[in-house]
Amino acid sequence: MCTAGTEARGFTLLELLVVLLIASLAVSLVGPAFQRLMPGLQLEAETRELMALLRHARSQAILSGRRVELSQEGQGGALRLSYRERPHAPPRGLTLTLSGSVDTLASPADAGGGTASGAQILFFPQGDSSGGSLAVAAEDGRSTLIKVDGLSGRVQRTTVEDEERLKEEREAQKAKALKQRKQHPVTPKGSSFGRQEQADEPT
Repeated sequence: MCTAGTEARGFTLLELLVVLLIASLAVSLVGPAFQRLMPGLQLEAETRELMALLRHARSQAILSGRRVELSQEGQGGALRLSYRERPHAPPRGLTLTLSGSVDTLASPADAGGGTASGAQILFFPQGDSSGGSLAVAAEDGRSTLIKVDGLSGRVQRTTVEDEERLKEEREAQKAKALKQRKQHPVTPKGSSFGRQEQADEPT
């Protein structure tokens, strides 16, 4: 039984239109910003997943006592581990580039059948590796770089820009050291050149 003044009141058509207008404006403002964030989030998630994959490969080599090989199917293709049948394919919009100190050559038949070829990273039972890197690049130009240390097998994250800067610094240091050696050559003590000078001096 309803009493006076307690009747349920619904929404008017004008109120519904105002709510729909506000919701459409919010979607139009948030949508583009969310789309700009998506490549960065995808890049971050893929980088973390690949780091976990490399660390698992190193652990598998230590536990099994057998060498584990990481290779790539063609240029920018899926990654393949020697102890897994199913390769790891990158998400759409991301490109993987594997660089290692070990290279393999595939026959024409293997190349057509999707067999891994090119650079490889090897993980050994002692915990070390052959060394290498794995670059992850997005379509918008952002990228990350995963490095595998050759001595320790440690998996580290860096950027392509940082690696290029470090490379330039190392080359500059080498050039500086070479220049200093040319300016101040060191003559070995007791060399034939020194003995010849002493013999030419008048007594």
